[in-house]
Amino acid sequence: MSLVLYYSNYCENSKGILRTLSKSELKNEIHFICIDKRFRDSQSGGIYVLLENQQKILLPPQITKVPAMLLLKEGNAVIFGKEIESRLKPQTEYTNLAATGFNGEPMAFSLGSDQTGCFGVASDSFSYWDQGSDELLAKGDGGLRQMYNYAAVENNFKIETPPDNWSPDKVGETAMKDMESERNKDLQMQNMNKQILN
Repeated sequence: MSLVLYYSNYCENSKGILRTLSKSELKNEIHFICIDKRFRDSQSGGIYVLLENQQKILLPPQITKVPAMLLLKEGNAVIFGKEIESRLKPQTEYTNLAATGFNGEPMAFSLGSDQTGCFGVASDSFSYWDQGSDELLAKGDGGLRQMYNYAAVENNFKIETPPDNWSPDKVGETAMKDMESERNKDLQMQNMNKQILN
């Protein structure tokens, strides 16, 4: 984020830029600072902005009016008003064009198409040669013959599950304690053997 936008909620020009940015993906690349709550520090003489989280930020002296945009990667240059709009317009237009596939308008919604590589997601793109057009309508069987990969609403599939009184083949509490005590005995024997050898 190399851009900082200083704005006021009482400024109509600021509101216009905020409206434009709220509809654009550029808003993710900009820090927004509202200057409505500001005060002059008596010790340093600088003007500070009080953010919503009660954090204080020094207002750069080159910010004399709003809307103002601080360009951090361009030597902290500041642009105001219409300059901000003219600077952001090409980026906003490019983002919108990229979102529409440089087609000028959004692509139609589809569950599957040859462009996404998802052929036949919602239904098959064919019918059987001996299938009449009436079979595909709601008054017929609605194309149920083609549902070899799908389930109909009235299907009642059951899943095999173990009975309620089934216990898993896990190690029980007593078996675990027996293994621990056996391990401890083995460790004691190894320690005793080491002491004897030393």
